[in-house]
Amino acid sequence: MVFEHGGRDLAGLLEEMGSGILITRFIGGNSNVTTGDFSFGVQGHRIEGGRIASAINEMNLSGSHLTFWRKLLETGNDPYIFSSNRRPSLRFDTVQFSGRS
Repeated sequence: MVFEHGGRDLAGLLEEMGSGILITRFIGGNSNVTTGDFSFGVQGHRIEGGRIASAINEMNLSGSHLTFWRKLLETGNDPYIFSSNRRPSLRFDTVQFSGRS
């Protein structure tokens, strides 16, 4: 999948989001190729008022690939250019998380 660069950096995406969760690391999971269902362990930060508020550890992101990618709202203009995998930051509409922070 190729993402066009958006108009904002990560700070701009967080400001637009207001409140939510910033995923900084995936820590395993699974995806069912037949149904499209997935569940991945994540770490990151809780965002409040467009700023990092607290760390999040051992939460799960789950859903279905059939609907998840339709919730992509915006891509950032910030891919790491020294990587062969140049992914920009991505901002999604409401997605399902579970676990403790």
